[in-house]
Amino acid sequence: MKLKYLISTCIAAVVSTSAAMADGFPERPINLIAPFNAGGGTDLLLRGLAPHFAEAIGSDAFVSNMAGGSGTVAASALQAQRPDGYQLAYMSITVSTIQPQIKAVPYGLDSWTPICSVAASPTLLFVSDDSPFQTAEDVVAAVKAEPGKYVYGSSGPGAMTHLTTVAAFAGLGILDDLKHLPFQGSGPAIKELTAGNIQFFGDTEVLMQRGDFRPLMVFNSERLENYPDVPTATEVGIAPPLNELYLWGGLFAPAGLEPEVTAKLEMACETAVASDGFRDFAANSGTVINYRGADEFNAFYRAQYESNAALIEAAGL
Repeated sequence: MKLKYLISTCIAAVVSTSAAMADGFPERPINLIAPFNAGGGTDLLLRGLAPHFAEAIGSDAFVSNMAGGSGTVAASALQAQRPDGYQLAYMSITVSTIQPQIKAVPYGLDSWTPICSVAASPTLLFVSDDSPFQTAEDVVAAVKAEPGKYVYGSSGPGAMTHLTTVAAFAGLGILDDLKHLPFQGSGPAIKELTAGNIQFFGDTEVLMQRGDFRPLMVFNSERLENYPDVPTATEVGIAPPLNELYLWGGLFAPAGLEPEVTAKLEMACETAVASDGFRDFAANSGTVINYRGADEFNAFYRAQYESNAALIEAAGL
């Protein structure tokens, strides 16, 4: 009886301490980690969200960049952190569901407490504005005429930027005739696109609008409102499952976060995403808002983890 009493007392103490911690949360600034260099699409979106998230949570929130390994450096570091709610990362489909299936990384399906999804933007294949390529047909003709001459960039092997270009060129039947040059993030890659050192890149509209670029196709079910003359991948002859790609992302904490803290972070995320300021940012940048709360996002993330195995196989990763 004494042992049962002691166990019950200890459990009650832990529950009481956890509840007290949740009641006082947050007591210090929250670090929102962008797993890529400054200037890329993920970084820009997170910086657009951060001030509204900070206002909603009632504390400071700052964005930090931790690039490397196509996002896996940041994710690997985060999964080892204490699950206290003060370290979150905005992780995309690639970082959370694709990289752990193609690389030996210390995290996997059960390493996270999903907080909320924020966006799901279709990707586009684009070139510099002074490129001679006006259509996908132009690209196919040029590449077939001079195999090995042209280069497509990415923010790293297995990143959505890589999968977008692979899907485009594999779908057009010319993947083996191009060279791939990976970078550590989209920011450095688009500088090289502007300089002419690579000819093709794939990313979301928010990133494409950061420079003088011209889209050749969009990996969406329909044409984009801002680019009604740009054909879908399906329209240029790319078949499923390579014809639709969406760069979705959301906030994740390490596994084991207290439900009460998760709920506070979820509520702050919902308020931030619904704010006029973030919606203005989304409208101006082409970001497609797609909010899901913690439970719905957790179910979606797990389903995506399983289904993306087919995309990985199609990309030959």
